[in-house]
Amino acid sequence: MATIVQSCRIDENLAPLLARQARRKKIEVSTLSSLYLREKALEEEYPGVGFRDAASGREAYVLGHRVAVWEVEDVHRETGDVERTARHFRWPPGVVRCALAFASAFPEEIIAQRAAETAA
Repeated sequence: MATIVQSCRIDENLAPLLARQARRKKIEVSTLSSLYLREKALEEEYPGVGFRDAASGREAYVLGHRVAVWEVEDVHRETGDVERTARHFRWPPGVVRCALAFASAFPEEIIAQRAAETAA
């Protein structure tokens, strides 16, 4: 994916925190900053979707639950209906729609996450 360079300023007291997290993940601070910025922008665009570490690296999941977006998509594929999928998880339909919207916008990510998690 093509990238561009943009800079931003952060609070002085956050720099050591980012550096520590980058060392722990064995990546550059700039790479970690880009990852965090990307994820926060996506969380704003798709409320209810968050990100966590998983077998495939970072994984999209439904905030407040232990369910990955790819799992919501799999259940939806079986039920064929947002309402039935929502009942399966005991969630409001809007939560399911948000997860499915994310999955639709980023199908390659979802495929990779599903493959990594189900390969075991």
